[in-house]
Amino acid sequence: MSASSSSRGLQRNALYNLAAAGAVLLGALLTLGAYGHFVAVWSQITGEDTALLRRLLLMLPGATLAGTAALNILFSKPLWQARAYALTVTLAGNLLALLYLIYLMIQGVPDHPIGVFLALEMSLVILLVALRAGLVWPAAGEGPAA
Repeated sequence: MSASSSSRGLQRNALYNLAAAGAVLLGALLTLGAYGHFVAVWSQITGEDTALLRRLLLMLPGATLAGTAALNILFSKPLWQARAYALTVTLAGNLLALLYLIYLMIQGVPDHPIGVFLALEMSLVILLVALRAGLVWPAAGEGPAA
């Protein structure tokens, strides 16, 4: 089959599959990260001497991780199916999480694996931005030999 055949337009962009699989994997890891955060701060959150604002601020990192994890897992199937809305929502949610992790990295929270989560988030965001920009894989000229 030549590159100019009529089935060329039907070729599927496999980057959507890669993004969906990455979103599920990142969702699982972010869930573990959120769990670890909540375990670490639970005694402070439930303490009677802790003010409400401080409780909310203590829950923010875990809620950010858990929310992004849920978003990634919920939108992985439509992302696999190359739905434009799934790409938009997943990209927006992961950009917010990425910005928050960059903020935490700049603040310098000691003994926390923020860099690992930041690298994973950055990888998925780069892939989602590439998809939004129109990157296609396999390229139009590639395919099985005739």
